[in-house]
Amino acid sequence: MSNKKTKTLKDGSQQLVAGLAVAGQMAMVNPQIANELLVDKAVYAKNSQKENNDLALDLSATEYQEIIAKLNSCVNGPAGHLETESQLYLEQQLSLILGFDVRNEIEGKKLNHSIGIMGAEQHLLRYPGDTLDQHDAYQEAGIASKRGAFSWFTEAGELTEEAILKEKYYFAVQLMYLPNWNQDYPELKSWYKYRKMIMINPSEQVAVVGVIADAGPAAWVQKQFGGSPEIIREGRVWSNNSRGRVILLFVDDPDDEIPLGPIDISFAARISA
Repeated sequence: MSNKKTKTLKDGSQQLVAGLAVAGQMAMVNPQIANELLVDKAVYAKNSQKENNDLALDLSATEYQEIIAKLNSCVNGPAGHLETESQLYLEQQLSLILGFDVRNEIEGKKLNHSIGIMGAEQHLLRYPGDTLDQHDAYQEAGIASKRGAFSWFTEAGELTEEAILKEKYYFAVQLMYLPNWNQDYPELKSWYKYRKMIMINPSEQVAVVGVIADAGPAAWVQKQFGGSPEIIREGRVWSNNSRGRVILLFVDDPDDEIPLGPIDISFAARISA
């Protein structure tokens, strides 16, 4: 919120409080005058607040459209990372829109790309003997013949609800092309396993929170990320507007409070939240 907008709303509230204080003093002298003053102030407050709210919404909508336009410009550029100033600006604005922190780099680690094209992946095997008909949605996407890069999704042999969600909303990222992957493989594999990330699709004004659960795609595919059938469809990644072009950032969620799944980031959804 801009300083001007904040001052406008604050001034309106201060005038209302001052008016009610005067009315209270007048009531000690003449109740009839106090009642009239209260009615006048209530009408003023209603009209003033409506005007201020409309102003706030207009400004917020303008700011929001500027952010979306910037994001669309970014995803239609070359794959890779933004320069530092633009990256920090977009991280800040997206964090405000989403209500939680998102970052290009966390704990000194980042992917080779935060902007690129996301390909469509198949379902992953969640446990030994898993079959396509055991997955409850988007079976037309098929199922991979091998398990993902981090083995089975089961925990102590049990397929929990949390594990089901991880497979539903998973990302494939090019871990094998990280410059220190071979050298620091044991540490990096553990760190990236089920690391929470968010895909931003500015063209459709939708985001999806998911976890890293596979490695890929190969460089020759000319795509930088992969998304589960749920992410591709619910995130409208390959709509006519999007054409696979997205932003992928880390979710800074040490307490695991941000749920997996799609998020409507349109302005209408934001002001109704």
